[in-house]
This record gives sequence, structure tokens and C-alpha cells, in this order.
Amino acid sequence: MIRRSIRLMWRGAIVAFLVYLLFFVQLGERSAFQHLMRVADTEEAQELGREVSAATTRITKEIGGQVHDVTQPPDRDAGASQVPEVVSDQLQGIVGHAYDRERRIDAAREEQSQ
Repeated sequence: MIRRSIRLMWRGAIVAFLVYLLFFVQLGERSAFQHLMRVADTEEAQELGREVSAATTRITKEIGGQVHDVTQPPDRDAGASQVPEVVSDQLQGIVGHAYDRERRIDAAREEQSQ
């Protein structure tokens, strides 16, 4: 607990020092924040901001389309309804007892709910 408090105070001191450097220490005639604001006001920076915004919008739409495509239910049932009768009969011997058990469990649940 004490170690956590010391770590928190240390981080706070570092953040306070960086804020002091950014806003109050003069680099020539202006502070670092004032320099950043002047750079952000240039036409090149404004153009870059518009390009980044357009790219972000385009990527967002593309990712949204991919998510929409992935979350759609399949058009077909992957062939489960097209299993030949011969294969289905062979599988009944293997998994038939599981289906019988499921029916018994469902029947027992119905009896208990009444």
C-alpha cells in the first residue's frame, strides 16, 4: 500500500514536471505549447488533419463492412441437410444413444416443471 502511494506520488511529480516544461519553459520567445499551436495552425498541418480524418472514416467503414459480413448467418447450412440416407443410418448406430438420452432428459425436465 505504501509502495503504491509512493509510486503514485512519483508519477504525479513527473506529470507535473512535464506540464511545467510544456506550458511555462520558454523555448526562444514562446513555450513548447505555443510552438505546437503555431505548427498546428499551418496549412500543411490542417491538410494532414483532413487526410487523417478521411482515412479514418474510410478504414472505419471498411472494418464495419467486414464485421457486418462476418456476423451474417451463412447462406447455406454447410451441407448438413444433404447427408445421404445411407450415411445417416450408419451414424444413427454411433450417436443414436445420445439422441435417446437427450429425449429422456427433455422428458424428465417437462415432468419436473409440471
